Amino acid sequence: MEVFLTENAFLGLLVSTIEVYRRECFGILLGHTSPERVTAEYVVPYQTARRKFQEVHMDWKRSSRIEEAVRTVSRWECVGDYHSHPMYGDAHGTTKLSRTDRESLPPNGVSLVVAINDCRRSHCWGYVKGGLLSGTINGYSIRIGAYYKDGEVINRAALVSPYAIGFIPKTNGKQGSNGKAA
Repeated sequence: MEVFLTENAFLGLLVSTIEVYRRECFGILLGHTSPERVTAEYVVPYQTARRKFQEVHMDWKRSSRIEEAVRTVSRWECVGDYHSHPMYGDAHGTTKLSRTDRESLPPNGVSLVVAINDCRRSHCWGYVKGGLLSGTINGYSIRIGAYYKDGEVINRAALVSPYAIGFIPKTNGKQGSNGKAA
């Protein structure tokens, strides 16, 4: 299984994760599926999610209303959800699924986990072992993992995002053809 993140989905993940940093975020993924690939075109953060440092709570009745509205007014389908695991004190956020994450994993979709931590050194966006996507932006280290259920077994999906890999943050200095400040 492969999860493809478009530019809009990647940017939406970054913005919603950074916006509430130090608390968890939660939202849904809109896109389409095929037998071997889930394409996330957009992310929609839930405004009414009750955010805490190490958990986020949703009103599932509201979630059902949102998913029904999406089916009614758009060509997109809800292909899964996402949430963040922020740094908490000295404990770094990870992309590992908690017990609660495992229990609430959507049966017919994917779940993205976005780990966000403070960082001192920046590094380029790239793929890391296990199908994860990792990089830094504005003093934050971000790592994204994708998961899906195959029956009762939870597997990690390969995450693909050409936009993220080619993403070069803007700087105040001029950039050369290689994307580095001149």
